Amino acid sequence: MTASPVYVLVHPDGRAEWGDQISTAEKALGPHGIGRAFLTDDARLRIATSDCALLLREEYPANPFASAVLAHVAGIPAQVAPETRGPVALFGYDNRNEWDNTRPLSDDERALITKALSIAGCTVD
Repeated sequence: MTASPVYVLVHPDGRAEWGDQISTAEKALGPHGIGRAFLTDDARLRIATSDCALLLREEYPANPFASAVLAHVAGIPAQVAPETRGPVALFGYDNRNEWDNTRPLSDDERALITKALSIAGCTVD
């Protein structure tokens, strides 16, 4: 893990990696554009995934690991989590950062995400 990660990237095979440059995670999301959404209405965390992951099902494999991680962090049951496909990034969001809108994850966020990765059965690089 980097000293001050701003994201965790969860791959469809269960590998997860922390990073401090969101552009690195965005490259891993694929060539079809990037969709971003808030994890919950009041969250300071955002999700990034390929814009076309749900449409290009042959190219983007199902990612139940990311679904489980996101559900745990959002505080919802994994059974009702939305489908995710391809790599998925969860990152700290700062609307005041005009360059990339990221911020380092807080210690509490990292602890919660670490627990979620463990519950989901992810391996961390």
